[in-house]
Amino acid sequence: MRSSRRVLAFKVAYAILAANFILPSIVYAVAPDQALESFTRLGGALGGGPYPWTEESRFWHVLGVGNVATLGFCCVLLLVDLERFYPVLFPLVFLKGCSVVGFLAAWVASRYPAFLAASLFDLATCAAFVYFARGARRAA
Repeated sequence: MRSSRRVLAFKVAYAILAANFILPSIVYAVAPDQALESFTRLGGALGGGPYPWTEESRFWHVLGVGNVATLGFCCVLLLVDLERFYPVLFPLVFLKGCSVVGFLAAWVASRYPAFLAASLFDLATCAAFVYFARGARRAA
């Protein structure tokens, strides 16, 4: 019974994680200003002043959409067949881990609080990737 709960927890968590990346990647693709607006609202709610940089580059926009879509795709692969695609967990955690480091570096450079929040949230996401996938794999 305990092993089936771990597998169910993995499936629920990874379905949520996949949606957490796939849906925003669509929004980022079609309404990039909305994503920045949400981020700056978070920064304001956490006591930050004005957003410290301009965000007018389509080059980085395209790369960001690809990054987030890839995270969603990796989650779907693991959800579809955890054993077969288990090695995908490593680039998944690496890709999101790069965001942890990048947001932390942006926070150090600017002290804009949304960057620290994003870094901590992404760190928790990396932990969730590993926790749920490893637990379900052991239980299977």
